[in-house]
Amino acid sequence: MKKLFLLICTSATLSLFSSFAQAEKNAELYQHGEETHEAHCNKCHTSSVYTRETRFVKSMEALSKQVRRCKDNLGIAWFDEDTEAVAHFLNEKYYKF
Repeated sequence: MKKLFLLICTSATLSLFSSFAQAEKNAELYQHGEETHEAHCNKCHTSSVYTRETRFVKSMEALSKQVRRCKDNLGIAWFDEDTEAVAHFLNEKYYKF
């Protein structure tokens, strides 16, 4: 019984640390996405593009594709991580997929 209790406690502790690490990673991704968005996307887009009722982005996959499309059309030299960060930021702030 004691071993089972220790196993459960260890598992719970590892899960908690994993959750904290994931939350920290999400916060860093959000911040990077926000900064990248401000540096490049605000030139063409205001928040109204993301909040209008007639927006055509309806899924996370479509959002990622749209971010890549904008990046490619403008010839911006982003790494995949930059594109992912911008899509993450937009999803967290506006879309909530």
